[in-house]
Amino acid sequence: MSAKTTYQRSAKGPVAIADCSADGKFVTIENTGRKDEDLGGWRIRRNIDGLDKSDFVFGNLVLAPISKIRIWARECRPPSAPYSDLDYHEPTWGVGSSILTKLVSNAGEDRASHIQKTTYS
Repeated sequence: MSAKTTYQRSAKGPVAIADCSADGKFVTIENTGRKDEDLGGWRIRRNIDGLDKSDFVFGNLVLAPISKIRIWARECRPPSAPYSDLDYHEPTWGVGSSILTKLVSNAGEDRASHIQKTTYS
């Protein structure tokens, strides 16, 4: 059996989902713009194979221009990770064959998405 995984990303504005680890260890958010972006109250929402995971909610966080922040699943953060990285309370972000990750603003607007689909043959 072989597997093929495809990824699709989109964003409305400079803040985007840069990466979601296939093993469920982390999600990376990036600011590709030229100004600070206030992510206070924003959420990361995930749906894995039709099931919703609990949201990650950003506290007071300003993401600097041209920078990234990684949010690690509980106990997955390596000692070498930057101090600025964050921790998710769940033991994994989840794995599956169809994963939709959304970045939602504090106003409830979908600002970015990352879709991962795996097919087996």
